[in-house]
Amino acid sequence: MKNGKAYTAVLFLLLLVGISNSNYGQTELKFNAASALLLIPNVGIEIPISERFSFQMDLSGSFWDSFDGKPLQFTQAFGEVRYYGKTDISGFFFGGNVGFGMFTLTKYGYDEDVYQSGRNYYIGASIGYKKRLSDRWALELFLGGGTSQATYRAYSQETRMRIDIPLDEDRSFNKSGEWIPYRGGLMLVYSLR
Repeated sequence: MKNGKAYTAVLFLLLLVGISNSNYGQTELKFNAASALLLIPNVGIEIPISERFSFQMDLSGSFWDSFDGKPLQFTQAFGEVRYYGKTDISGFFFGGNVGFGMFTLTKYGYDEDVYQSGRNYYIGASIGYKKRLSDRWALELFLGGGTSQATYRAYSQETRMRIDIPLDEDRSFNKSGEWIPYRGGLMLVYSLR
C-alpha cells in the first residue's frame, strides 16, 4: 500500500511538471549555497502554476552526530505557494508555507548535557527576491518564519536516558511552540529546458 501512495505522488508531480512546462514556464531546480557552507544540504524544485504564482517543494537536513559537542540532526520538508511581482516568476516574492520535520538537538536555552528528540510542523510565510542571471540561471535570496509546534522528549547526553519526567509517570511527549525564523539562504537556481 505504501508503494502505491509513493507512485501516485510521483505521477502527480510529473503531471504538474508537464502542465507547468507547457503553459507557464520552466521548472527550476535549486541548491542553497548558504546552508551548504555549514554542510547542511537544502535542495528544492519550483514549478510555475500561473504567470505570477508558483509552487515550491524543498528539503533540508543536518546529520551532525556532534556539533560543538551536541547532536544537531534534523530533516525538514516544506511546500510553499509563492506570488511574484513579475510575470516571469522573478523579482520580489512572498509566499505561504507549511512544513514538517524531525529533530535530535539541544534546544535554545537548555543545559548542554540535555538534548531533545521529536517531531514538529511549521506554518508561516517567506519573503525574498529572485534575480535572473541568464535564461537558465538565477540567484534567490529568501527568509521565512512563523510558528513551529513540536512534540519531543528530553534525554541526558551522558546517559542517553529520558530525564524530563519521573520514571513512574506517563511516557507522553512534551510540547512546545515558538514563533521563529526557520528558513533562509541564497539559492542557486537552474531552469530546466
